[in-house]
Amino acid sequence: MMEAKTRYDEWQGFERLVAEHINKYANAQYGDKGTGQATDFTPEDIQKNLQRYMNRIGKNMRGTEEAKRDCLKMAHYACMLWWKYQETA
Repeated sequence: MMEAKTRYDEWQGFERLVAEHINKYANAQYGDKGTGQATDFTPEDIQKNLQRYMNRIGKNMRGTEEAKRDCLKMAHYACMLWWKYQETA
Protein backbone atom coordinates (compact mmCIF):
# COMPACT_ATOMS: atom_id res chain seq x y z
CA MET A 1 0.00 0.00 0.00
CA MET A 2 1.26 3.49 -0.80
CA GLU A 3 2.25 5.93 1.91
CA ALA A 4 -0.60 8.25 2.87
CA LYS A 5 0.41 11.92 2.94
CA THR A 6 -2.99 13.26 4.06
CA ARG A 7 -6.01 12.02 6.00
CA TYR A 8 -7.85 11.89 2.69
CA ASP A 9 -5.12 9.60 1.30
CA GLU A 10 -5.51 7.43 4.38
CA TRP A 11 -9.25 7.25 3.79
CA GLN A 12 -8.80 6.37 0.12
CA GLY A 13 -6.49 3.47 0.96
CA PHE A 14 -8.73 2.27 3.79
CA GLU A 15 -11.82 2.56 1.59
CA ARG A 16 -10.22 0.25 -0.97
CA LEU A 17 -9.39 -2.29 1.74
CA VAL A 18 -12.94 -2.20 3.13
CA ALA A 19 -14.39 -2.69 -0.37
CA GLU A 20 -12.07 -5.66 -0.94
CA HIS A 21 -13.05 -7.11 2.45
CA ILE A 22 -16.76 -6.78 1.62
CA ASN A 23 -16.44 -8.29 -1.85
CA LYS A 24 -14.00 -11.10 -1.11
CA TYR A 25 -14.92 -12.04 2.45
CA ALA A 26 -18.20 -10.72 3.84
CA ASN A 27 -20.43 -11.22 0.80
CA ALA A 28 -18.88 -14.58 -0.01
CA GLN A 29 -19.36 -15.86 3.52
CA TYR A 30 -22.58 -14.16 4.62
CA GLY A 31 -24.38 -12.99 1.47
CA ASP A 32 -25.03 -9.53 0.07
CA LYS A 33 -27.65 -6.93 0.97
CA GLY A 34 -31.14 -8.35 0.67
CA THR A 35 -30.01 -11.95 0.90
CA GLY A 36 -27.42 -12.01 3.68
CA GLN A 37 -27.86 -12.72 7.35
CA ALA A 38 -27.51 -9.01 8.22
CA THR A 39 -30.48 -8.05 6.03
CA ASP A 40 -32.89 -7.99 8.96
CA PHE A 41 -30.48 -6.57 11.54
CA THR A 42 -31.87 -3.74 13.62
CA PRO A 43 -29.69 -0.73 14.47
CA GLU A 44 -29.20 -2.32 17.88
CA ASP A 45 -27.98 -5.58 16.30
CA ILE A 46 -25.44 -3.66 14.24
CA GLN A 47 -24.29 -1.67 17.28
CA LYS A 48 -23.76 -4.93 19.20
CA ASN A 49 -21.55 -6.23 16.40
CA LEU A 50 -19.59 -2.98 16.33
CA GLN A 51 -19.07 -3.23 20.09
CA ARG A 52 -18.00 -6.86 19.83
CA TYR A 53 -15.21 -5.95 17.42
CA MET A 54 -14.23 -2.91 19.50
CA ASN A 55 -13.90 -5.16 22.53
CA ARG A 56 -11.67 -7.61 20.62
CA ILE A 57 -9.13 -5.02 19.46
CA GLY A 58 -5.82 -5.63 21.18
CA LYS A 59 -7.02 -8.76 22.96
CA ASN A 60 -7.01 -11.27 20.14
CA MET A 61 -4.24 -13.83 20.23
CA ARG A 62 -3.86 -13.56 16.45
CA GLY A 63 -2.22 -10.16 16.79
CA THR A 64 -2.04 -7.09 14.62
CA GLU A 65 -3.33 -8.64 11.40
CA GLU A 66 -6.57 -9.71 13.07
CA ALA A 67 -6.93 -6.29 14.72
CA LYS A 68 -6.57 -4.67 11.28
CA ARG A 69 -9.20 -7.03 9.86
CA ASP A 70 -11.50 -6.12 12.76
CA CYS A 71 -11.13 -2.45 11.77
CA LEU A 72 -12.37 -3.33 8.28
CA LYS A 73 -15.33 -5.21 9.78
CA MET A 74 -16.19 -2.24 12.01
CA ALA A 75 -16.12 0.11 9.02
CA HIS A 76 -18.49 -2.22 7.19
CA TYR A 77 -20.86 -2.36 10.16
CA ALA A 78 -20.68 1.44 10.56
CA CYS A 79 -21.70 1.78 6.92
CA MET A 80 -24.63 -0.61 7.40
CA LEU A 81 -25.71 1.35 10.47
CA TRP A 82 -25.54 4.65 8.59
CA TRP A 83 -27.77 3.23 5.82
CA LYS A 84 -30.16 1.72 8.35
CA TYR A 85 -30.65 5.23 9.80
CA GLN A 86 -31.14 6.57 6.25
CA GLU A 87 -33.94 4.06 5.70
CA THR A 88 -35.76 5.15 8.84
CA ALA A 89 -35.30 8.92 8.40
